[in-house]
Amino acid sequence: MNVAVIGLAFSHPYTYTQILRRMGHTVTAAWDDDVERLAEFCARFDAAAIDRPDGAAGGNVDGVIVTGRLPERIDHALAYIHGRVPTYLGKPLAAGTPDLQRVTAAARRTGTPIMSTSVLRYAPAMLALRRHVDAGRLGTVLSVRATSAHGIDTYLAEPHVWQDDPRRGGGTLITMGVHALEMLAVSVGAHFRTVTCRVCTRHHRGSLSEDVALVTIEWADGLLGTAEIIGGVAGESYGLEIFGSSAILRTAIPKGDVVDHRGAAIGAPDAWEEFGYTGAMEAFVGMCRTREMPIPLQETEAVTAALLGARVSASTGRAVSLGSD
Repeated sequence: MNVAVIGLAFSHPYTYTQILRRMGHTVTAAWDDDVERLAEFCARFDAAAIDRPDGAAGGNVDGVIVTGRLPERIDHALAYIHGRVPTYLGKPLAAGTPDLQRVTAAARRTGTPIMSTSVLRYAPAMLALRRHVDAGRLGTVLSVRATSAHGIDTYLAEPHVWQDDPRRGGGTLITMGVHALEMLAVSVGAHFRTVTCRVCTRHHRGSLSEDVALVTIEWADGLLGTAEIIGGVAGESYGLEIFGSSAILRTAIPKGDVVDHRGAAIGAPDAWEEFGYTGAMEAFVGMCRTREMPIPLQETEAVTAALLGARVSASTGRAVSLGSD
């Protein structure tokens, strides 16, 4: 399978390219607005450099990975969606409601399959937890709590400041909050009714957004849950805890089934598998082959809308209705 990579604004396109090559696929073309970065990528992965972000839209590619900066990424993706090329958009899908609507409307109008997600959706720990939920282990689900802890140090200096800027990339709440919201959606669904949010800066005082956020969510059936986003940390960890009438289930990424001599959880030896990168690329390849979305568009839309609603709530101090019945 031939794939184009459009935008090299963060680490994911490099990881995805290596995984696709390991799977036997080829990144045949790439574009980026940084000439030196593009040349290095093309030399490293034997890809052809193209001079426009839409330059592969009419070419011989089976799918495209769009991972430039926001908000520019939206126009890059739309060129391929309009051309009916299966499109993977880096997370978050959008940092504003108009851009979210542009992408989802184009996908519905053209029938082009798109995919945008936190890779944690495909982490073995999350898939295992979902199997327990599906088996009815929990009884009545009473409450759910997700945590996303990831240092934001690199987002505080160029060329990555766009990720810390709420007007461009969404800020920590959205950039890192997508991990927590995806875990909640995978485990108990994305029928969100209302969202409230508080944010603050505790460590990175120079952040344009925040380094801590607490989101409270109400689902359409009355379930209550929280998402905690912590950006002022050194390191990275994610977790999900579900309280049910029959059981309490929790999981962490990386998993705790293998530990080192310090007692630290290290999970699988392949970090790309452990954190879901490999599973995400397997889903992308499947989408390109079948032209069926691995994640329902309505669910992807709901996750992004909840994050955008949380941003509004953080600025107004009020709950935001998401309109899910």
